[in-house]
Amino acid sequence: MSKSTSKKNSLSANNLSACTTVAVDLAKSVFQVAGEDHLGQVIYEKRLKSREAFSTFLRQLPPGTSVLMETGPGAQAWARLLLEQGNQPRILPAQHVAKHRSGPKNDRNDVLAILRAGRDERAHAVPVKTVAGLEMQALHRVRRRYVKEHTAMGNQMRGLLLEHGFSIPQGKAAIDRNVTQPLEDSSQPIPALLHELIAELLAEWKHMAERIEVMTGRLERAVREDDTAKRLMTVRGVGPIFSSAVIAKQTEPERFANARDFAAYFGTVPEQYSSGNTIRLGKMAKRGDAYIRSLAIQGAHAVLRQLNPSSDHPDDRRLQRRLGRHGQKGAAARLANRNLRIIWVLRQNKDTYHRQPTERQEVVIGQ
Repeated sequence: MSKSTSKKNSLSANNLSACTTVAVDLAKSVFQVAGEDHLGQVIYEKRLKSREAFSTFLRQLPPGTSVLMETGPGAQAWARLLLEQGNQPRILPAQHVAKHRSGPKNDRNDVLAILRAGRDERAHAVPVKTVAGLEMQALHRVRRRYVKEHTAMGNQMRGLLLEHGFSIPQGKAAIDRNVTQPLEDSSQPIPALLHELIAELLAEWKHMAERIEVMTGRLERAVREDDTAKRLMTVRGVGPIFSSAVIAKQTEPERFANARDFAAYFGTVPEQYSSGNTIRLGKMAKRGDAYIRSLAIQGAHAVLRQLNPSSDHPDDRRLQRRLGRHGQKGAAARLANRNLRIIWVLRQNKDTYHRQPTERQEVVIGQ
């Protein structure tokens, strides 16, 4: 018997109850499993070829066993099942697991990488979401897809018409007005086939806009019934979509040492190119959850567009100074970072956000 075969048999023969940590490489119907003891030695490996076999395997795990999984479809459902039977599931981000993989990519190397990533203190686990949180997340994902398709169809119509001399500005209102006009005007030099094609795209584009409104209405109704979301919306630049996305992510604020770390988790801080005593800061890092970061930036742009230049409020004066120093995009990134810091504070208590009063308001309060 070869050395590799003997080692494989010894791994399979070990008792599963000796494992303190078990890692699983998830798939639809094939599951690779590996377990290690309290010393970090791999003492168990097995390949399960059906979902039924995997369910049976999970039921055999001793209570308290830590089970590591990689983020992906199905991970949340298996994690909730493990919680119900007294185990400790941990869902690790795929990008952190990939850093610990050695050798070619296959199921066995993947599951061993999950084990190594589980020992990495820097690899924070993804929260196990509730059913309500997953429902909210599903609404956001479907709405986000609608928005991307709606934008893509609008840009496609603009590009096709530009080839025939029609320059159409960006924006929903501009596309609706300027695409409809040449279609209704028979004197416009649009070929018959292109005319028919643009009419179909425009109808599909409008239908997609209606679907976006429906999904937005569902999110707004859900927010009206959530006290935490209503507290978050007291912050300027945080609306129903942004607040519900933060809640659906279910990131525990306690895992961050301070508000700065929380904002950095979503990538709204400068990228660093530092060495020794030389500190260089670059553009926005754009790491972490791109969707929540984009919502934070969009909310900040909305605040800046409505900013009153003649306002004497301290918050408005601060934003005016940032606009003068850093421009529209730079000021929006800084406001988004500030809003995320405020959200970190509000997530840890039952308070609402109150803007700093003006000097005139302070005098009235003092009286």
